[in-house]
Amino acid sequence: MSHPPNQQPLGDVERSLFRLYVNCQLEGVHPFRLYQEYDFNYEQLAMIAGCSLPTLTRWMNHNQEPRSLKDVYTRRLGEFYFLLKHYEQIPVELWEVVCPLPPRLRNILYPVSEP
Repeated sequence: MSHPPNQQPLGDVERSLFRLYVNCQLEGVHPFRLYQEYDFNYEQLAMIAGCSLPTLTRWMNHNQEPRSLKDVYTRRLGEFYFLLKHYEQIPVELWEVVCPLPPRLRNILYPVSEP
């Protein structure tokens, strides 16, 4: 298989980040955990997990786990759960790179304290 033109080779940094990501011990989270702890509805949980609403409904109401992609769904839910618990430790500048914060959300997530 030939490589696309201008493809960058993997250096030490890229290989290190790859190892960190694939071996990350971030806990996968069952949607029921988020449903119990927070007022998310099934549609919101499906959006977080990246699955369809019928898939999430079967998972929650009938305890029918997804046959495929369950690990992907629980990882996404785990990443979001981590974000809920630790967003304050993420520098505002990093948000600007990953997902720019509109002023209203910035004020909610990072309120300016009065002196």
